[in-house]
Amino acid sequence: MIGVTIFGNFTVLQTFMLNDIQIDRGFDERLDIFYRVNLCIGKNEDYINNTFIECYFRSITDLKKCLNLD
Repeated sequence: MIGVTIFGNFTVLQTFMLNDIQIDRGFDERLDIFYRVNLCIGKNEDYINNTFIECYFRSITDLKKCLNLD
């Protein structure tokens, strides 16, 4: 997680694509808005045993900067 702590559930308000990456915009139990992206950290050719992590960002600008999408 990118300097963000999520307590409890994350509620998705909107899902959209940015440079072929699926991004969820939503909020946590404190009603703070976050952007979530699932990143693949272990690739397999069969795509069955891949490992994904959820990364949360406070702004779309931070997300773009971290993923070099600027």
